[in-house]
Amino acid sequence: MMNDPGLFETIYTTRALRRFKPDPVPDEVLFQLFDAAIRASSGQNAQDWRWIVIRDGAIKRQLREWALEGWTRYSARYGTAEEIAALPRNQRLSLNSVRDLAHSLDSVPVIVAVLGMKGRHSTPGGSTFPAVQNFQLAARALGLGSSIFNLPMRDQLYEMLGIPENNQLYCLLPLGYPTDRHGPLNRKPVKAVVFDEKYGASWAFAEGQPERGWEDRWVR
Repeated sequence: MMNDPGLFETIYTTRALRRFKPDPVPDEVLFQLFDAAIRASSGQNAQDWRWIVIRDGAIKRQLREWALEGWTRYSARYGTAEEIAALPRNQRLSLNSVRDLAHSLDSVPVIVAVLGMKGRHSTPGGSTFPAVQNFQLAARALGLGSSIFNLPMRDQLYEMLGIPENNQLYCLLPLGYPTDRHGPLNRKPVKAVVFDEKYGASWAFAEGQPERGWEDRWVR
């Protein structure tokens, strides 16, 4: 395993990466990711998250077929390929990576299905997604890439994966060693999204901070 880059550098450089090398992810690496994921907070300490590791080729080929159907519907809102090519750079690059993942999903080394118990919490997913975030941060720290990718989500997945009726499928996490790189993120500044006491009221301290926040403290 590689050296941990540190908490804040990991947070400031974790991108959604969707293009992967064919290299397998060793079981000991997967175990570390799940062992980190389950350290997340959980409402009533229910710890009802469940995870399915998918590496079977036949299942991944079916997921790819469903992902391509999902991509056709999803991309239609942005127009033709030529219209997508004319979008702002950040949006265009993100869409292209989603497209590429849909087309190559069957060659992704690992896909993780993330579950939680139905009706266990008043906010569905609220006690599952903190664990997902832990999983993705741990993946980045160990040199892997991941993203939440729900284009293949279908009711048929429950039967295919043997998911009990009392469980809900929240998301899929394609995982592997990325061909793209982690690095600094383009984000709206804190002052644009955090308010003081009331919605829309500016926070004086944030107004005086750099547009890119304190990234330079952590990203070298």
